[in-house]
Amino acid sequence: MDRRPSYLFMAVLLIALSLLSFTAGAAVQASSHFESNEKVYQYLRPFIEALTIIKQNYVNVKKTKTRRLIYGAIAGMVSTLDRFSQFMTPQEYQAMQTETSGKFGGLGIEISLKNNRLTVIAPISGTPAAKAGIQAGDVIAKIGNQFTDHMSIDQAVKLLRGKVGTKITIEVERHGIHHLIPFTITRAYIKIQSVKAYLLPHDIGYVHISEFIARTTHDFKQALKKLEKGRKLKGLILDLRNDPGGLLTEAVGVGNVFVPAGKMIVSTRGRSQEDDEQFKAIQGFKFAGAPVVCLVNGGSASGAEIVSGALKDWKLATLLGERTFGKGTVQTILPLDSSGGAALRLTMAKYYTPSGVCINRIGIEPNVPLKEPDLTDSTMTAFQNNDVEKFARMLEKEKLPVTLSMKISNRLLQQLYTFCMKHGKDMHRSDLEKNSEYFKESLFLDLVENKMGEKVAARETVLIDPQVKDAEKIILNHGKVPKSIVALEVRSTPSPVTP
Repeated sequence: MDRRPSYLFMAVLLIALSLLSFTAGAAVQASSHFESNEKVYQYLRPFIEALTIIKQNYVNVKKTKTRRLIYGAIAGMVSTLDRFSQFMTPQEYQAMQTETSGKFGGLGIEISLKNNRLTVIAPISGTPAAKAGIQAGDVIAKIGNQFTDHMSIDQAVKLLRGKVGTKITIEVERHGIHHLIPFTITRAYIKIQSVKAYLLPHDIGYVHISEFIARTTHDFKQALKKLEKGRKLKGLILDLRNDPGGLLTEAVGVGNVFVPAGKMIVSTRGRSQEDDEQFKAIQGFKFAGAPVVCLVNGGSASGAEIVSGALKDWKLATLLGERTFGKGTVQTILPLDSSGGAALRLTMAKYYTPSGVCINRIGIEPNVPLKEPDLTDSTMTAFQNNDVEKFARMLEKEKLPVTLSMKISNRLLQQLYTFCMKHGKDMHRSDLEKNSEYFKESLFLDLVENKMGEKVAARETVLIDPQVKDAEKIILNHGKVPKSIVALEVRSTPSPVTP
């Protein structure tokens, strides 16, 4: 068999790609950073030669389809840029559009590459991943039987998503834990309700934004108007914990509710001055005149950092919690018209807070830093086994009286520890007792959910949240931080329940 490259095939590709390089060169001829057409053409020759050799000589013919090879080459080219730029096949582009609409299937986690590791930005509230105990900052080391070393986000998403009702086992690395933590999670239909609001005691409003998707700004304004109806709020708690970001326009829209007209919300700076943009607040519905506390943590990223950064810079809110994730780049979706539906997600700018700071890889430091609890190995094992949930169901069968004012007694807590140790290996009571408050809160919420439903449990989750209680203290102290709130205090924060 003649294994020499087909020179006719090479000639056709050379003509096509040289025309492409000429078009690309003409489009950016004004840029001094762009190489000449001749240089681009020179580098395209070995690409075409390699493509031709692969098509004619690679042992598995099924893997040498031209479209497959070209898509792979584009994906590889984009992967050399940064961790957020991405080439999307037609199927992946369609999936991305579905995701930003707020309806998709999967586990319910936002992931990114951090230090070249597949990292959880945040679990989406109320999804299977959040309920299983996945946390912001977890590094996904294994999906099913595949280790994630050198795995792209795209490849990971394909493995994580699947038919609703099927299970997938992932193993994660967590700071402070010296072994992989396994989670077996059942895939579900994910529908994001990005805005949830509750009226707390003392006429304090609480709004949680889980992600900035289509209609988030509209839903946020409606939630505020409903909270303000018939009363004057003493303050507002804006919860952006574990909010991985989303649509820039929606983040700007939420920021506009707080920032006075004419003031900067965020600015973006691109490759050239023509790409620079400033997003200033405009007239419209505003929340003003009452203290605002904004809750953030390591899972607050991108759009959540735009809003929290503007609030902090203009001194419109007190930020409470942990340093944010630090994603300060803006990606633009660029459909590839001649590709049959593929697209690029390309980093085209960095964004800057009103004070001119780019928080990329740095994050935003809260005014009042509060550290979330460190869970022991035994506690992690208990929650991986769903022991608290199982124990709550057992108590339900035993007709334990459940009220919103009930307290979890030490006797009941010891029974829970015994139950956990009976069903788990290498668990120690002393380790479980180190997280006693976490167990009390979680058991109470499971009992309430079983008895009164998810909506009641969701509100109770907010009411007993220690960081929410601290935010209430700040508001009731006219926006000033009371001395009783100690910086870097370890607090127990139960996982939120979504109605």
